[in-house]
Amino acid sequence: MSNELSKYKKPLAIIGIATILYFMASTKSFAKITVDNVKRGCDQDWGCGSYGATRGNRTHNGLDIKAIPGQQIISPISGTVTRFPYPYGDDLRWTGIEIKNSDYHVKIFYLTPTVLQNAKVKQGQVIGRAQNIASKYSSSMTNHVHIEVRNAKTLELINPDTLL
Repeated sequence: MSNELSKYKKPLAIIGIATILYFMASTKSFAKITVDNVKRGCDQDWGCGSYGATRGNRTHNGLDIKAIPGQQIISPISGTVTRFPYPYGDDLRWTGIEIKNSDYHVKIFYLTPTVLQNAKVKQGQVIGRAQNIASKYSSSMTNHVHIEVRNAKTLELINPDTLL
């Protein structure tokens, strides 16, 4: 009987290795930035939160994730906090965070950072709290945080949906 089983060992090993490689390739490389990581859909007055959505004469360069004001925001990558950018130069109430590592440059807007500049953060670490972006626009705007991702070497934008 052991000879009978041994003829199946090699095909089973190949199937096992292929299964592991499939799951490794399809696993997202970023941590969730909110507990449930629900994408913002479309608001009647304010457009859609998906990557590449049209915004008048421009394209939405990030992905919007629903967030309740005050909700903890999580770092999707391990890296260094390089700066705290402002999404609106004329309205400094709205803040963001930039985290870089050798693979990615990540910006998240509409959060109040709870870490310091130059801090090393770990993937999955709390880095801030969501702001109430609906108060800037109107109650018809779904509260959210905005994430933009670039390739660290080429600086090309990456669809965050493929990583989260």
